[in-house]
Amino acid sequence: MSKSQDVKEIWTSLSILCLTMEIAKKRTRRTVKQQRGIVGASLDIITQRRSQRPEARAAARQAAIKEGKEKKTAAESKKKADKAKTAASAAKGQVGSKVSKMGAKGAPTKVKATTR
Repeated sequence: MSKSQDVKEIWTSLSILCLTMEIAKKRTRRTVKQQRGIVGASLDIITQRRSQRPEARAAARQAAIKEGKEKKTAAESKKKADKAKTAASAAKGQVGSKVSKMGAKGAPTKVKATTR
């Protein structure tokens, strides 16, 4: 190693030390957690539900699930009844062959080719 390289190393190491001494340590800001309401539930409703006992919350959830299932079954039974009613009325009206939509609207029937 030559003399000039030694001097250069000493100078760079000193400059690095000086730089590190001059720079003060940056203070880190602590993040502040903040609660907000969401769409469909305000903050007071959220805090109220969070403070409930788990058993009460589970019971309310089960009741809501049961109510939803009852609504669904009622809607399905109504739909089935309507479908059965329309099928019965369609069976009364159509005893013969099936008619296409255009035929039901009054479209002229196709002429069959008999000269082939």
